[in-house]
Amino acid sequence: MNKKIKILFLTLLVLGFGVVSIIVVLQAQGYDFDWKKNEVLKTGGVYVKTAQSGADVFIDDAYISKTDGFTREILAQKMLPGKHAVKVQKEGYFTWEKNLTVEEQMVAKAQNIILFPNNTTFESKFSGITSIFNIIGQNFLVIKTNGDLVAVNSETKEEQSVLSAAKMKEVGKVKNMIFSPDQKKALVISSTNIYYLLELAGTKSQITALKDLDKTTEGVVWDGDNTLDYVSKARLYAFDVSTKKKELVKDEAVTAFARHSDGLYTMEDGILIRTNTFTKGVEIMTKDAFSFKKNSKYEIKIIEGRIFLSEDDKVFYYYNGKLKAFVKVLESTSKINYKTLSDKVVFTTDYSVWLMLLKDYESPFFKKAESFILLSTFPQKITDLVWVADDYFAAIINGKIKINEIDNRDKINSFELAGENYSKLWFDSNNKSLIVVKDSDLYESTRLLP
Repeated sequence: MNKKIKILFLTLLVLGFGVVSIIVVLQAQGYDFDWKKNEVLKTGGVYVKTAQSGADVFIDDAYISKTDGFTREILAQKMLPGKHAVKVQKEGYFTWEKNLTVEEQMVAKAQNIILFPNNTTFESKFSGITSIFNIIGQNFLVIKTNGDLVAVNSETKEEQSVLSAAKMKEVGKVKNMIFSPDQKKALVISSTNIYYLLELAGTKSQITALKDLDKTTEGVVWDGDNTLDYVSKARLYAFDVSTKKKELVKDEAVTAFARHSDGLYTMEDGILIRTNTFTKGVEIMTKDAFSFKKNSKYEIKIIEGRIFLSEDDKVFYYYNGKLKAFVKVLESTSKINYKTLSDKVVFTTDYSVWLMLLKDYESPFFKKAESFILLSTFPQKITDLVWVADDYFAAIINGKIKINEIDNRDKINSFELAGENYSKLWFDSNNKSLIVVKDSDLYESTRLLP
């Protein structure tokens, strides 16, 4: 090897060492070279946390790690900015997948991942159901196909007679039951809008017609265990179910009302008014009168401390404290239903699901409190919905049960459970299972959550 070649070789070696040193230093400082863009970029990361341990995490089809039994989390660093395909899987569970966007010097988080069993089964608990009403938790009142009204516990399968078919025939078809806070009474509303008081005492249960509540009665709610509040002919009344006496609460023209904590909220001549039930102090909460539509039904709904006004259950207005006015937030041609969960509310129409945030979110939404987010639109009708975890809900869509996440970055993960012809569902927080009505039977699923 002559002198020139040696010098050239040493020069290339020094240059190569220098380049490698620069790359190492840059990587140590959070930089990397993007060969597609031919430029040096600051890197970011992907953080994944799962409810289950032992889940395999893949990023861009490359195996990263398995979530451990203690923290159940992994952090992939030095990721180039851009979209990265994240996949979390475990044998016996549905796979979770999502494209997450990594930004320079930022960590994309997926920290509320629950893997749901892909072999969920349902056990029959009770047969021969015509109508069912949830009292609380695992306790239900069921009208059987033979007409009897019975109390049922979905876990123990215990059945206790409440009223005979003959008694229920006098009531007629039941449209709804509203249970008192202590679950010892129920306001029963027939399909012909006749009101009854059902006093639950096992085989000694009694049902009596409430003659003071008639077809002019609107918006009946329990105020404590013994009082029913309602509006009749634009007047607000309180009815004591023990003494069977009613009291005029508001003589002004009341269109809608609600109670929350120590406040009585009323819409009087289009103005929202809050009356302190202890001090009787009055606060006028809106600047201008709300314009009511003739022949429409209005209700004040207080959801997790937020005030809404519903119009025929198809339009929702939200009370904006800064504006001192109701602002329209949702409108549908069908009934709007909702389910609450401490810091969020999910609203459903026949075919869409909306989410309202009750606190500021940094992940996954980066949205402020009171934001409304369209989560999903389905081609088939949504029959029922229930929260199953902080970031997941189960819905009956076209008779089938689907568990959906609320993380709407990229696609929403949706997992379909076995079976069809489901019509109603509840979540059993004790057993972490779904209680469902299928055809005329009550079923309970195997455990869904860890």
